[in-house]
Amino acid sequence: MVFNNSMHRRVFLSIGDVSAANYIYEIFREGFEDTELVGITNEKLESIGVKSVASISELSVVGIAEVLPKLLQIRRIYKRCLETLSGCDILVACDAPGFNLRLIKEARNSGVKKIIYFISPQVWAWKPRRAEVIARYADELVLILPFERELYSRFENKHFRVHYVGHPLVDMVRPGIDREEFLEALGTKGVPVNLMPGSRWGEVKRHAPFLKEVVKGLVDRTELFVLPTFEEFRLFLEDIFKDLPVRVITERDISSPAYSSMFYSKLSLIASGTSSLEAALALNPHVVFYRVNLLTYLIGKLLVKVEHVSLPNLILGREVVPELINRDPFEVVQVARELLEDEEKREAMKESFGELKRRLGGEGVILKLRSLFKELLNG
Repeated sequence: MVFNNSMHRRVFLSIGDVSAANYIYEIFREGFEDTELVGITNEKLESIGVKSVASISELSVVGIAEVLPKLLQIRRIYKRCLETLSGCDILVACDAPGFNLRLIKEARNSGVKKIIYFISPQVWAWKPRRAEVIARYADELVLILPFERELYSRFENKHFRVHYVGHPLVDMVRPGIDREEFLEALGTKGVPVNLMPGSRWGEVKRHAPFLKEVVKGLVDRTELFVLPTFEEFRLFLEDIFKDLPVRVITERDISSPAYSSMFYSKLSLIASGTSSLEAALALNPHVVFYRVNLLTYLIGKLLVKVEHVSLPNLILGREVVPELINRDPFEVVQVARELLEDEEKREAMKESFGELKRRLGGEGVILKLRSLFKELLNG
């Protein structure tokens, strides 16, 4: 079915994490006035008129053991989504394969006429057959990583098209304020070390005590640590770090706290995820760490088929960013100290990040994605 520009469209957005929500916000915040948007949301998406069926926070969990307590809740949300889909023309499923691959299989029976999959699951790391599922049930696939194009090329035909115009973060990673304002807001003249325990509540609870031990081992190397986070985590984090030189900041204190901290810190300690790519685009030297349940870690070691976990390393095809997964805090301290003491190593990392930025395309990716989505929704 071809949708006329003047025709009212109802589009369901199935979004499972904050990163995907940020991309969708930037793409859909203007130019889609003739489209009714409903789906899984957060406050940011609701601010541009997306009607909420469920909250992203209800779905946002990582790991096999971690997801088990939420299964009943996730099933209820899934049922609600299916009911809502029956009145929608188009489904835009964003990553979240555990949820969305099942959803795209059943979407046609709900009356959905077109399925767009945005942000491929990590089929290059594990469960490669997920690519076949997407190719079979989706009409369009929009990728954000350059090396994924080749993985899907063998599936392309007149019923399944693959698109890549660049990564939205190239446009999105910008500091909210200038360096002087940032340091003044922190009350310091020295360059801080940036701490990023994660964006999910489970990650924050797991990583904050771990980072506390790391900070204790680095207090002689910096005047101040900055920890950008969300307001709902502030009190918990301030309590964890109350006896240490750690300044917890949110949007209430500084505009774009995470990006500002990346641009203006000497080094970042980052929980593995999208934040590592964001730091690389900010040319911010960093170390990647992560802590998971032992069962999740052991199963992951068996199943994951890639040498690296951080996106900068995966895109560049070599280890530029140190990766310390389920390692002792002392090991993170040692690697961080080496980088803090060696300016040449930090500069070499920045040069590699410049190469990565070029591989992800030039400026204007958001406009290209907005234009592409308008075409896909209308075509």
